[in-house]
Amino acid sequence: MDRTSDFGNAQNDLLFDDIFLYESLDESETNVADKEKWELIDTWLEKVYKGKPVPPFERNASTASALYEIALFNQEQDAIAEIILKQQKLHAFEYRAETRRIKNILHAFGISKDDFSRNGAQSVKILATLATILELGNVERSSFFSAIAQLGIDLSHIEQQNRDISRTINSLEISTQEAKLRYYKLREILTNLRRNWDTKEDQKLKEWKRNTMLLDQKAKEYQLKLSRLERQYTAMNIEDGGLRFQDLKSKEEQIEALEQLVKDKTKKLKAYQVLPPDVILAKLQLDAAQHKLAELTETRDELIKQMAINLQQ
Repeated sequence: MDRTSDFGNAQNDLLFDDIFLYESLDESETNVADKEKWELIDTWLEKVYKGKPVPPFERNASTASALYEIALFNQEQDAIAEIILKQQKLHAFEYRAETRRIKNILHAFGISKDDFSRNGAQSVKILATLATILELGNVERSSFFSAIAQLGIDLSHIEQQNRDISRTINSLEISTQEAKLRYYKLREILTNLRRNWDTKEDQKLKEWKRNTMLLDQKAKEYQLKLSRLERQYTAMNIEDGGLRFQDLKSKEEQIEALEQLVKDKTKKLKAYQVLPPDVILAKLQLDAAQHKLAELTETRDELIKQMAINLQQ
């Protein structure tokens, strides 16, 4: 009974130590002053070098951050190692307690380990090894069954995870194949576009060359014509004869004004040409036209009256 109580107290102490440890390790580096960082770093380096002088190094903010992270990681690893050591000590305490219990039971029944056969001793050794592997607190049959059942559950979970991973891998392989196909297709399209682009560029370059050659040829022709006209202009001695550009421009404007005057006179002349040459005959034609106008006016009035009558009916 006292052993069970000691065992329960040891488990509780280990549990509280683990909780305190992980709570202390969860503290982040944020909001930690550089002074506190260097205090932790110096303490850790003294512990690492065990009283020996620490090699000199540059002390700046980046070095402090890097060494602070390394020191925290080292403390975490030391703490984890300490937890594992406590757990191993706890398991050893459990196994020793279980060994004492079994020895007491065997002693009560007057059985010694020498009384077991070789196969029996081997079976006991296998059970002890299995209990160690399964991390059992005792060697009760129910404990073995529970551990084996838990192994079966864990195995089913692992198999399910393996199936999920296999499906994910298959999906990734399919996606990879589709991506490769799209990549090859896009590369082919890009190759065709580059080929077409190069062909079009070559055509445009050839066309520009032809246009450039044509423009050069036209420029040469215009230069020859201009030279010929300059020679003709010089040979005619136009400026020496007093015919300059301003004089020619003035003459041209005078000619245009005279042409417009001739057009106006021609219009008036055509209007007079319609009239008969005799004044009496012209008067007779005017009377006939007025009579015709009166008849048309009368006919119009009659038609309007007839339309009004039709509308009233």
